[in-house]
Amino acid sequence: MEQTKFFETAPIPKLFLRIALPGAIGMLFSAIYPVIDGIFLTNYLGETAFGAMNLTFPFIFILFCIADLFGVGSSVIIAIRLGEKKQEEANRLFTSSILTIFVLELLIAVISYFCTPYIVQAIGAEGELLALGTEYMQTYILFMPLTALVFAMDNYLRICGHFKMSMLLNIGMSLGIIFLEWLFLDPFKMGIIASPLANSISFTLCTAIAFIPFFSKSSILHLSKPKISIKELGSAAKNGLSAFLTNIASRVTGIIFNIVLLSWMGQNGVNAYGTLLMIESFILPLMYGTCDSLQPAIGYNYGAKHTNRVKALERLIILSTMVISLLSFSIMISVPSSIASLFTSKNDLEALELTTLAIFVYSFTYLTRFISYAGQSIYSSLGKANISMTISLSIGFFFPMLFLIILDHSTPLAVWLNFPLSSLAVALLTIGILLYRKKKGRATSN
Repeated sequence: MEQTKFFETAPIPKLFLRIALPGAIGMLFSAIYPVIDGIFLTNYLGETAFGAMNLTFPFIFILFCIADLFGVGSSVIIAIRLGEKKQEEANRLFTSSILTIFVLELLIAVISYFCTPYIVQAIGAEGELLALGTEYMQTYILFMPLTALVFAMDNYLRICGHFKMSMLLNIGMSLGIIFLEWLFLDPFKMGIIASPLANSISFTLCTAIAFIPFFSKSSILHLSKPKISIKELGSAAKNGLSAFLTNIASRVTGIIFNIVLLSWMGQNGVNAYGTLLMIESFILPLMYGTCDSLQPAIGYNYGAKHTNRVKALERLIILSTMVISLLSFSIMISVPSSIASLFTSKNDLEALELTTLAIFVYSFTYLTRFISYAGQSIYSSLGKANISMTISLSIGFFFPMLFLIILDHSTPLAVWLNFPLSSLAVALLTIGILLYRKKKGRATSN
């Protein structure tokens, strides 16, 4: 059986286990290394190094977003084209998307490398924090044209049915990062560049391995003679705009929060916020692995007009993200101080207390977070870019900025309340969009 035939013929439970489970496991491992990264920097180099990472990583993530713009966007269209039996169109878009990602990331890397010191200084960093932040960010940028491709390649592997390979690459990448970072920090004493260097080496190796299946003519997707079509790339960019703007918006929000927190609470506030981002980087990839693993199957069945299978897969996305969210809430609200102590010096009681409060309040975000995440993923997989983008920008930027303005920030509690309130507001917005479309007879899921 062709790998893509599995999308339209396999029983839904079997499809879920074969696709979503490896995706979730792979993303779980990819979520582990950022947490270990933060723990390593705190324990080997101190809280200033951890603060430098927290200040600069939103910028680094933004620079990687071109890979999501074309990787996620093209993968949805490719899956739909395969469902429509348009093989050559799928191969052409696949090849041109890879070339586009590489060229754009190369141009971005050259420009951003020289701008890094000014960017870090503009955030408000001074002295050691400025020096460490600049060194950390520039090391990442040096490898960017190769490392950014790893995010797009994961989508293409899943389209072709290489679910286990995708999972194993994510596991290997995470373990490789952890080992190399320990090696560079402990025996080699390389300082803060140990973290971006370990990440970049592992990303690059995994990118190279991920390309191997696509050189075979027998592969469902394979590299073909490039034929750049502005129209096709424009369609891919439009469909990937949701994921792109989500990442951009959430990181811009992160930058604004870092500037505000540095002003209001000093480095302790930045570190507490960085801890929340570490937790989120562990939870969201689990939902991402489940949802995005199922997107090719939804897109394929949507292209093949198997409406009932599309609806069944959508229900699975909602259920799985709900389970992940509620489990995350239960753990965070039960042991906030234990989680805080992983990223905070036990001797700094003020910082520990601030971070514990932040984690406790932030945990309520996950009572509603799954609603917007599932809605965004479902509409993206169906090519409904405008709806997906509206949800994405609301959770990543609009509502956090709104509550940042209207809440009384005289106490730390009010600052951290921003996150659960924003999540609740976007959940209500997502439900409202669904009910409106259902009323108009345009709903695509129950």
